[in-house]
Amino acid sequence: MNLQLPTRYVMLDKTIATLGAVGVELYEDFNVFEVATPFARSLMHSRLTPFSLARQGRRELTRLGAIAAEFPYQLHDVMEELRDGEIEVGFVHKGLDEFMVRLNTALNRLVVALVVVGGLIGSSLIGIFAKQGPHFLGVNILSVIGFAASGLLGAWLLVGVIRSGRL
Repeated sequence: MNLQLPTRYVMLDKTIATLGAVGVELYEDFNVFEVATPFARSLMHSRLTPFSLARQGRRELTRLGAIAAEFPYQLHDVMEELRDGEIEVGFVHKGLDEFMVRLNTALNRLVVALVVVGGLIGSSLIGIFAKQGPHFLGVNILSVIGFAASGLLGAWLLVGVIRSGRL
């Protein structure tokens, strides 16, 4: 539930649990909450009286007044530092390194795929339009070399994609 308690409340809870366990060992009908209720009630009444609330409000207003009185000077100092170029802002990107590695891999695969497609199209055009030059089984030798190179690059790309597990 992602519940976080202040340390003082955790220590108070632990103290009450220990006190309850010791009390039950000494006296079976002991109930720590029955014993603590009057003390807690008097503590609440003493802290929530109008006088104590007014005193706490005065303290907070005094603190806020000090902050408000100091604010123009702090603002002036910040503006001077900004004017003099002494303020630097830095950004820290978390997880960007992994993203860049994945992006680099994807772009490399895209480039290899474009080279394969270009080789296939170029080899096909050479095979269709080349009438002169050496031929192998009725097809221009440059076309055969282009198809073979494109096929090897395509197979290499396919193996890399299959090895990564992301098809």
